[in-house]
Amino acid sequence: MASMVAVTSVWSQEDDPAPVTESEAPFASAAEGEADLEAGKARYQQVCAQCHGERGEGNFQLKAPSIANLPDWYVAGQIGKFQKDWRGSRPEDVPGNLMHAIAMSLDPVAIRDVAGYIRSMTLVPTVVTLKGGNPERGAELFRERCMECHRYNGRGEPAFRSAQLIGLQDWYIVSQLKKFRDGIRGAHENDAEGTKMHRISERMTDGSFHDVASHIAELAEKYAVERPRRR
Repeated sequence: MASMVAVTSVWSQEDDPAPVTESEAPFASAAEGEADLEAGKARYQQVCAQCHGERGEGNFQLKAPSIANLPDWYVAGQIGKFQKDWRGSRPEDVPGNLMHAIAMSLDPVAIRDVAGYIRSMTLVPTVVTLKGGNPERGAELFRERCMECHRYNGRGEPAFRSAQLIGLQDWYIVSQLKKFRDGIRGAHENDAEGTKMHRISERMTDGSFHDVASHIAELAEKYAVERPRRR
């Protein structure tokens, strides 16, 4: 009997799922299972479309990024970071403050469904709206500082929890790089991805950010039809 108990105990320990680490916790904010796209669409129209647009195209006046076709795991992870006060808690981050409030209204099922619906939307590729960017210099910087995590095509990498970039507007890319550099985003001690982004951007100039964004617009044109990798 004692040996049976021992065997059962070992089996139970091996069968239990590995605990979610603190840095992974935001990415576990969504409920498990397949997304209900109809429910996700309804919730999107209720809480997201006013800022991000009916097609997920974003809104410059509201400083809301284009989010159409972002991977569902990434959307869920960012909502989780807003809910955990890792994003949007600094008073100078006005758009982040708004997203923080919206994120707090979403339960795990709603996060799963909205993230699934956003992923199903048609990509709105990055275009050049800012003047002064040098895409050739941006390509060099991208290869040196960005490509390892965000991949050669700017589609992101689930293994590194790195964002898809080619659906983000150039002004948004620049604004977020500034926030990473200045510690407004990614400064939480458990935000592993944010810490990495801060380290990469902390010695970069605003001009370098413009250069990188202009290169990402070129990647968006080249790789707009490729499907993102799933987690």
